[in-house]
Amino acid sequence: MPLLENVELDHSLLEHLLEGFRIREENFGKRVHFYSPGFKHYQVEDFYVETIPKFVDVSITGRNCELMCDHCASKILWHMIPTTTPEELKRVGEDLKARGVEGILISGGSNKDGVVELYPFLKAIEYLKKELKLLVTCHVGLVDKALAEGLKEAGVDAVLIDIIGDNQTIAEVYKLPHKSTKDYEDSLRFLKESGHRIVPHVIIGLHYGKILGEQRAIDIISQFDPDGLVLVVVMPYYGKARFQLLPPPKAEECAEVILYARKKLYKTPVVIGCARPAGQERTKLDLYALYAGVNGITFPAEGILTEAKRIGLEPVVSPSCCSTVIFPIN
Repeated sequence: MPLLENVELDHSLLEHLLEGFRIREENFGKRVHFYSPGFKHYQVEDFYVETIPKFVDVSITGRNCELMCDHCASKILWHMIPTTTPEELKRVGEDLKARGVEGILISGGSNKDGVVELYPFLKAIEYLKKELKLLVTCHVGLVDKALAEGLKEAGVDAVLIDIIGDNQTIAEVYKLPHKSTKDYEDSLRFLKESGHRIVPHVIIGLHYGKILGEQRAIDIISQFDPDGLVLVVVMPYYGKARFQLLPPPKAEECAEVILYARKKLYKTPVVIGCARPAGQERTKLDLYALYAGVNGITFPAEGILTEAKRIGLEPVVSPSCCSTVIFPIN
């Protein structure tokens, strides 16, 4: 591991994670995806996507979020293109299409009930999908039956949704004391019953850096035969001041959650999303994830792609969002 020789690894943990490695090989072969979506430039010694952005994020609320939960405080929206009216969404879609963009992720801030208010944008989303022929995914909050059906009628290719497995986290971190894990479970049910491809997300360490409810979230997700699962790690510097003082979980703790997901969803693509801490902890996390059998990693740390080749995997580099691992074209 020439690029990783200075990284302090738990080698007994690596041996433990090989169970996930075997699960991936048995169900998916040797291919592993590495993603570099177009919302930022990313380059390390052994990884760089030399192409125009192919997949772009937009926010229907701009930088605004009514909920302002502790984990993000709206900062995750700041890199997204603002499209705060249906007309603006259509216009931005036309511009992106003309520039060679092939896919668009539509998201936004949540209201006080944890809902991303996509209802007024459904016709515009339908225009992006059916007229512009863009690949369209939506990262939503809580969903009711009407919104699930509306997104399906609009032709959305896949729906991404964060799933939380602990009521205390929902109340304290997400500021939704009037909601529970059942609301997230119901959202998945409405989406599945409406015929959507679903790609749930689990945020490791969401409860102020503690592991609390992640396995429960994965258990909930497993009931609905998801098309993919994205795992990310809480990024404290996104949140409010009191959250910034708390460290995220260690890479070793995250690795155990990743292995749990791989074993629970052994036939489902499991990928590491873009949000996770930087530095040596990121490198360790990515390496552990590779051994734990993930199907893909977004913005891989330096040396990870080289290590994938060294251990016999077949890297596939893509300029798309990691959630597109569910589509055969990738």
